[in-house]
Amino acid sequence: MESQDRVIEATLRVIKSEGLKGVTVRRVAQELGKSTTVITHYFANRQVLLETTLARALGESRASAEAAIRDASDPLWAFLDWSISEEHSELWEALLAAYAAGIDEEVSRQVDALLQWWDERFKTLLEGRESGGYSPAEICDIAGVVVEGILLTQNFANPSGISGKKVLRATLSSLISDSH
Repeated sequence: MESQDRVIEATLRVIKSEGLKGVTVRRVAQELGKSTTVITHYFANRQVLLETTLARALGESRASAEAAIRDASDPLWAFLDWSISEEHSELWEALLAAYAAGIDEEVSRQVDALLQWWDERFKTLLEGRESGGYSPAEICDIAGVVVEGILLTQNFANPSGISGKKVLRATLSSLISDSH
């Protein structure tokens, strides 16, 4: 029998390739090459499967961010680099699309919680480094737009070949002073 972890991994693959609307018990079972009873053994229905999968993935994402900044010489830039990393860009792209479309209330709640965590974490790391005459809240909003824009366009080549990291630094470095 498949483990709950393998079912969650298969669900994440479906989300990344087909978006949240693509997640059905039947489609996840197909991804595993198993019958739907494997899925319903662990999850009562699609909603529970989706909620559990996203809760775990977003929790792992937060832990990954904390690990990225823990030993960094500049935790703020490490956090921003983590924010645009390919590690979670496919999932985040699918979640942003579903969130913007208002596809699922629970998904929206979980994304809201992640966005709130991101804002709070960013502002904490930014503390005392604001420059350019902008408030921490304004810099956080600007950074959020830049990060989401980079994530949503990572699958498309920029004509100049500029990397997401370079775009991030070009747009935000005037708003963030060097670490103290």
